Amino acid sequence: MNTKFSLSPRQKALWPILILGAFFEGFDDALINIALPYIKADFNLTTQMSGYALSIIAFGTMVAFFVSRMADTIGRRRVFLTCVYLYSTCSFLTAFSPNIQVFIFFQFVARIFLIGCWSVGYVILCEEFSTEHRGKAVGRFQLTAVFGALLIGILLPVFTSFGLSWRALYVVGAIPIIPVYLMRKNLPETEAFLQIQEEKKEGNRAQKEDFFGPWRSPFTKYMVVMCLVWVFLYFGVKGSLNFFSLRVVSELSWTPNMVSLGLVLQTLTGIFVIAMNGKMMDVIGRKRAATIIIIVGCVFSVLTFTLTGFYPVLICSIISAGFVNSFLIVGSTLTNELFPTEIRANAMAWSNNIVGRMGQIIVPTAVTTMAIWLGLGNATAVAVALPLISLILILFFLPETGMKKPKNIDPLNPNAISK
Repeated sequence: MNTKFSLSPRQKALWPILILGAFFEGFDDALINIALPYIKADFNLTTQMSGYALSIIAFGTMVAFFVSRMADTIGRRRVFLTCVYLYSTCSFLTAFSPNIQVFIFFQFVARIFLIGCWSVGYVILCEEFSTEHRGKAVGRFQLTAVFGALLIGILLPVFTSFGLSWRALYVVGAIPIIPVYLMRKNLPETEAFLQIQEEKKEGNRAQKEDFFGPWRSPFTKYMVVMCLVWVFLYFGVKGSLNFFSLRVVSELSWTPNMVSLGLVLQTLTGIFVIAMNGKMMDVIGRKRAATIIIIVGCVFSVLTFTLTGFYPVLICSIISAGFVNSFLIVGSTLTNELFPTEIRANAMAWSNNIVGRMGQIIVPTAVTTMAIWLGLGNATAVAVALPLISLILILFFLPETGMKKPKNIDPLNPNAISK
C-alpha cells in the first residue's frame, strides 16, 4: 500500500542540507552548458574546440569514481560534505580563469566533486527512505538540482543587463560552502553504514572493502547492464544539456532573453514533470515508468534539435527537459535498489562514474565532429535518441525492483534488494 509521503524528524533534519547541496550541484553542473556560447566567444573557441573542452572536463566525472566509492569506507556524510566544500571552491576559482586551459582545469576538478556529491546524495536517500517513498525522495532531490539551473536562467539576463559576464555566475556557484558548513551537524551518518562499521568491529564482516565486489557473482549481470544503461542515458542527458544553448544561439540566433525564457519555462514545467515521474515510479513500478519517461524524453529531445521555429523549439524543449532530467531518477533508483548496502556506493561509482560517464565524455566530441557534416542540431538529435537502447536493456535484462517483494532481504537495509 502506498502511504502518504511525509518526513520523519531525522529526515527533516538532514533534508535541507541534502537539498542545498543538490541545488548548487545542479547550478554548477548546468552552468557550463548554458554559458557555453559566451565562454566560447570570450576564449575565441571554435565549435569543435568547445566540444573537446567539454570532453576533457567530463573526464572529471570518471575520476569521481574514487571519491564516490570512499563513501563505503569513510562514510556517506563525510564524503558528501567534503564534495560540497570543494566543488564550491572550484566554482569560485573558475570565475578568475585567465585562459581556456585554466578554465578546463578548475572545471575538471569541479566535476570530480559535483558528481561525488550527486552520487553519494542518492545513496543517502536510498538508505534513509523506504521503498514506497524512495522514488518521490529521489525525484525531489533531482528536482532541486533542476531548480539550480533555473537560477542561472533568471540571473543570465539580469547579469547581462548590468554588463556582468559568465564569470559572475561562477562566483554565485560558490555560495553553498558557507550554509552547508554551518548546517553540517544536521546531516547524520546513515544507520545502514554505521551498522556495517559495527559488524566490522565485531569481526562479523571483512575490514577491507572489495574493490571489484559489484562485479562478482551474483551481481555481475546487473553491473554489466547498468553500466550500459548509464552510458546511453548520458548521451540523452548531456547531449540535451551541452548543446541546447549553443544550438539556439549559434544556429537559431536566440538572444540572452530568449535563452533565459526557455530555461525558466523548462524548469517551471520540469517541477511538475519530475515530481510526477518520481511518484509514477512508486505507483506503477520502475520499468513501466522508465518506459514512459525515456520514450517521451527521447522523442521531444529529437524534435527540439531538428525543428527551427522559435515556438516549436521552445515547446518541445519544455516538454523534453523534465523527462530528460528524469532519466537520472530512473538510473539512480535502479542502481541503488539492485545492490545491497555494503557495495551500494561502490556499485553506483562503477556503473555511473567509471563506465556510464563515458557517454558524457564521448558525446561532446562525437556531436561536434558529426556537426561538420550534419549541422549541430541534427548531430545532437542523433545523440539524444540513444537512451532508447537503455530502455531496451532495462525491459529485457533487469527485474522490477519497486513493485514486488524481493526474494532476499538485505539485513542491513530491509528496503534494499539483496540478490
